[in-house]
Amino acid sequence: MISQLLAERAAESNPIRVGIIGTGKFGAGLVAQISQMKGMEVSAIADINAHNARYAYLSSGASQEEIRTAETGDELEDAVRAGKPVVVEDGLTLTDCESIDVIVESTGLPEVGARHAYQALSKRKHVVMVNVEADVTVGPFLRRTADAAGVVYTMVDGDQPAVTWNIVEWASSLGLEIVAAGRGTIYYEDDFEGTPETAASRFGFTEEHIERRTINLKMFNSFRDGTKAQVEMTALANAAGLVPDRRGMHEPSVNLEEIPVRFSLKEEGGLLSQHGVVELANSVAGDGRSMLPNPLKMGVFVVVRSDHPFTREDLAYNGCHVGGEGKNFLLYRPYHLVAVPAPLSIARAVLFGAANGSCAPTPTAECITIAKRDLRAGEQLDGGGGYTVVGQCEKASVAQLEGLLPFGLADGVVLKRAMAKGEAIAYDDVSLDEDSLVLKMRRLQDGISENERL
Repeated sequence: MISQLLAERAAESNPIRVGIIGTGKFGAGLVAQISQMKGMEVSAIADINAHNARYAYLSSGASQEEIRTAETGDELEDAVRAGKPVVVEDGLTLTDCESIDVIVESTGLPEVGARHAYQALSKRKHVVMVNVEADVTVGPFLRRTADAAGVVYTMVDGDQPAVTWNIVEWASSLGLEIVAAGRGTIYYEDDFEGTPETAASRFGFTEEHIERRTINLKMFNSFRDGTKAQVEMTALANAAGLVPDRRGMHEPSVNLEEIPVRFSLKEEGGLLSQHGVVELANSVAGDGRSMLPNPLKMGVFVVVRSDHPFTREDLAYNGCHVGGEGKNFLLYRPYHLVAVPAPLSIARAVLFGAANGSCAPTPTAECITIAKRDLRAGEQLDGGGGYTVVGQCEKASVAQLEGLLPFGLADGVVLKRAMAKGEAIAYDDVSLDEDSLVLKMRRLQDGISENERL
């Protein structure tokens, strides 16, 4: 159906006009994918590094001569209406453009992403939120803003939270109970201490690859020190109404066939104290150094449960791995394709007004801030993928009760006291930036949530 509707828009010379903010590896990959499609075009790109934006266009078939640069909103509007690829440095200029249908926010920075998303939603534009760091901090506030404006605020297909949510939605629609949902990880024993300087060697990236794919090593370090997986599972939890079973989740070393066994209740021989949780399946063996023989790697999974004997028989007979005393079954995809299927989220938002997973107005989980090493009083924190902190998924109720600092607020704040490695950092432990827009949004969000609880 999507392909047919896009073909009709192409025939009518009325493509979905997309504005992309941020052209790192994901954003540039999205430009490439849309360039191969009918009925959708990347009308404009915003990036503080204009070279990256132009490179994304050039790598996807645009000629140097046709790419325009806009300094003002009027110049941007003229280029978009003329169907010319255009580059701007300020993302807010892009969110103001009347001719853009949907904004894709892929900067990865909570402060910047929250500002762009809020501005776009306020202008009644759909927002596809690649910036999961901003989503887990103020996603409920942005969701409320979108609902009030009559537009869509959505996760992005291709990234693990939305890919997993697709399976959760499928299973829930069929009446299956969600026991656990999550993603695979490759988490070695020394990854927690990883820094941006070691990220390239850990991933096996060459200098040529880093330059060609505009790799942000700080962001990629957050993939290896565990933060990104924790952030993503917080986003999934808030979209699917799930919670972590414990702080940071269990993240056992498991082969595929062991996933439904380990992610079952304790009384059934598993790890869990409850159903309806987010989890991580580590592909590294218990020694912390070698890969398991049959791991999930970077794929996604959902463990579902059925009490009906016919359904259990069919799921087992047709190849699902079994656990939970014969009632739990593994659904999984061995891959996630990052930017390749991302245009489908754009199409669903514009064509159907539908989200590919979106945080609930009231969150169930929080990504909290954990000291990555022993920290001194007066030290400035540096956010995801840096040197000072990592994120961990926690129940929203626990984070609120203990006054814990949301991870999206941890970039640039200063510690008031020394913190030990592994210690959870609270609001009272830091001096906040009172000028921060994401902090102001978060306080509004917390005020709304508290009023709802009352």
